Amino acid sequence: MGDFYKRYSKIRGEDHVQNLQQEGQIAAQIKTKRQKLKMSQQELADLAGVPKSTIGRIEAGLTSPKVETLLKISKALETPFIIDGTSDKGDNQGLFVQL
Repeated sequence: MGDFYKRYSKIRGEDHVQNLQQEGQIAAQIKTKRQKLKMSQQELADLAGVPKSTIGRIEAGLTSPKVETLLKISKALETPFIIDGTSDKGDNQGLFVQL
């Protein structure tokens, strides 16, 4: 954990910081997969049936998507949605939510 996160966790709590980091990892996975598929945010939004602004806010880390939204996005990206309680993501072929 970086120095900033250590200091911030003393203020907000370690659980809060871990949740922020996990949300950031999920957002990065979505953006990376979308870009790998050469898909625009609008194209992903259309396929997932959500507004483009939702995709933008998720990728920017401004919102925490509901599980329903994550499922729609994973289907649109044709990648599995995996809820995994471990920190080892193996081959990293899916969108991971760490509990």
